[in-house]
Amino acid sequence: MASAGYGGGVVACVPQHDSLPLEGGCGKHAELLPARTKMSSFGDDEELAEELPPNRTLQRFQEDAKSILKEYFVSLALDDTVVSVQELLASCPSEADELGVVAMKIAVDREKDTSRAVVTLFDALSRSNVLDRSALIRSFEKIFCTLEDLKIDCPHAEKGVLEIIQGCMEAGCVETKLLTKLPETLLRAGVEEGTQDDFHAMLSKTISELKTFKHAAGRCIEEYFVTSNAEEVGTVLQELGMCTYHHEFVKKAVTMSFSQSSELAGREAVLHLLTTLTSEGILTKDDIQWGTTRLLGQVSDLSLDYPRCSEMLTEVIIRLLTDELVSVPFLRRCRLLRIGDGAGLKVLEAVQRRTPEYSKKQLSTAAFKKEIQNMILEYFNSGDQAEFGRCIRELTPLSPAQSAELVRKIMVFAMERTVKECELSLALLVWVIRHEELTPKDIENGFDDMYRHMPDIQLDVPDADQMARTFVVEAMKNKVLRETWPDPEEPDE
Repeated sequence: MASAGYGGGVVACVPQHDSLPLEGGCGKHAELLPARTKMSSFGDDEELAEELPPNRTLQRFQEDAKSILKEYFVSLALDDTVVSVQELLASCPSEADELGVVAMKIAVDREKDTSRAVVTLFDALSRSNVLDRSALIRSFEKIFCTLEDLKIDCPHAEKGVLEIIQGCMEAGCVETKLLTKLPETLLRAGVEEGTQDDFHAMLSKTISELKTFKHAAGRCIEEYFVTSNAEEVGTVLQELGMCTYHHEFVKKAVTMSFSQSSELAGREAVLHLLTTLTSEGILTKDDIQWGTTRLLGQVSDLSLDYPRCSEMLTEVIIRLLTDELVSVPFLRRCRLLRIGDGAGLKVLEAVQRRTPEYSKKQLSTAAFKKEIQNMILEYFNSGDQAEFGRCIRELTPLSPAQSAELVRKIMVFAMERTVKECELSLALLVWVIRHEELTPKDIENGFDDMYRHMPDIQLDVPDADQMARTFVVEAMKNKVLRETWPDPEEPDE
């Protein structure tokens, strides 16, 4: 098992490094807030923010993936399958984790030896840089969170998942520390049914450590809700030295906050605890993320004991977001992976609705287009330039392409309507420049963008070219567009 990185102890605390560890250090570090930390075992925020292209749907991607994978499990043509997967992910780079989920679901539902086949495929995809470790970690977490549902249709699902994990560890696709993230039910299934080998010993060791950690964590959390001494909790966690189980602490602390006599006081207390421990470097970005996914995955079960679980968890995640303990891209990825299925999605959607000032900064391409359309049409109805400026600030920072699209659509939507809207749009361009909501370069890029799209615009507005020239003339007259446009701007002497 040396190739899997097992050195005799599953939970030894190690410093962060570049190979996407499943935990950080246990000591105190004056580091950035978790939401601002670039990397975690789930991937960086840029990766998590990726989405399907506008011309693809999740259902279509899943169908394409199933077709490729089912053919592979029959033919075992590894090289051809790697090429097919590579081509599929080239058009949908955001869905590598979904491909992993689909592959594992098919594998555990089929006959013997498919677990070995899927490991062989994951290894080949990893070596070809088609499937990276962070995407595979997200795939496993989705499987972990849906394990009970998988068992309904496939009673031997736990055995299949464990075989895949063992194979991936031996191949080096994931680190051995992943075992500390396995749900306790999965660990116990492996111990009860597994053969007496090194992997079985590692599962047994993990269960023993998990039991020790949960007992100690539960006691110190109980005491915290009485004493409010976050520093003492931090001391206990450091003395335990079991960093890879800290996600269990996060889940337990939030869950226990639900049972406090005052819902508000319980929430404030647990958020103070989590904020203090992250500021001290005792809890990491990974701990908060894994704790959040486990809470989302158990909303339905928790609701049996806490009928207001959905509402209480929504409030907690909103604060985790606003306090920068989790990021919008991470929550969006949870939503794309449908963590917690219907109950989890309900919480995530409520968080998104309640935090537009955060979620709008990370809108998907389709959502951005819809948002600016609504902004422009509402402006045409109200004429409220200040409100439009506020909406721009909610979306910032805008990329150059987004700013150009916004300027273009302010003009094009007006062209599709009446003279009144054209006058309103020109007045708006003047206002956003004078109030520095957009830059002169943004305006120029918007005019460039409009002329690039002119053939398409003319399909709906035949005289669009003439109307565009009017916009150019008026924009130059009002000092919104430089008089030498579209010639390149001369550099300053």
